[in-house]
Amino acid sequence: MSNPTNLPSIPPPPPPVMANFTPNRHKNFFPTHATGCGIDECSWADAWPELQKACFLCKVCTYAPPKACRYNNIPSILQKGPTCGLAALSMLLNGNPTAEELLKKAKQLNYTNNGEMFSAKNLFKLICDTLTDRDNDGSKTTTVTTATVAGGSEMPQFDCQMYEGQLNCAKVRDCLLNGACIFIAYDPDFNNLPCLKYGHKAHWALIIGYLIDERDEFYVIARHGKSKNLAVWSLKSLSASNSNLEEFSQPIGYPNCEFLLPKDGIGGELGLKNQAIIVSGWNKETFIVR
Repeated sequence: MSNPTNLPSIPPPPPPVMANFTPNRHKNFFPTHATGCGIDECSWADAWPELQKACFLCKVCTYAPPKACRYNNIPSILQKGPTCGLAALSMLLNGNPTAEELLKKAKQLNYTNNGEMFSAKNLFKLICDTLTDRDNDGSKTTTVTTATVAGGSEMPQFDCQMYEGQLNCAKVRDCLLNGACIFIAYDPDFNNLPCLKYGHKAHWALIIGYLIDERDEFYVIARHGKSKNLAVWSLKSLSASNSNLEEFSQPIGYPNCEFLLPKDGIGGELGLKNQAIIVSGWNKETFIVR
């Protein structure tokens, strides 16, 4: 009988199988869409990477090109503090004046305390004043008219007008089709898409173009101060969001700030609900995609 001490040792058990383990095919492997570049979807917009990314993220015209698409070349400007409306105006003017300069002017006019603009009519006045004379020395001036786009016998250099009512209508669509830009307040969700929060997240955006998909759905192309990215939203959802701006809620990030509100609240005549500002005839480079 052999000595048991000479028996070979028992090999160790194999390592346990890891649950939910996914093998890494390559250390540099990433899904194609992760980078936002070179994506297969929305390939019709390859020549306009910002637009392609926006449509991809919003799942608009993913595989079929739009019937029509056009937007103004307006750069992104990120807001500092609660200055979304002022940042949107500075975007329209290529950063001249800056949002900080507009904040100083808005404070002098008693339109705001911290940069907030909870009155569309006050923002309208500030836009008209700023467009009339963009330089402090008065060297660059132009004429503003508040007549409707179709009204008046003379064609103004540009036209700034208040609009009241549902945004999803033929008049607004026609203005966008003719190259207008629109300032509109809405409730942004966590991903900045329009949502319905009764105005508790009220935020200004600048509509700079439009897209009509293969099913004739009308979308707007927008910029706003919370993101560098271009945005593509359904006009219907944006209109509904604007129409739900009923009440102010103290922003979580500014618990101790006193905000200037219109006497009838953001849902009243001097507030934000069912109101927009349309600027037409402003000379901007335009991307005509289709």
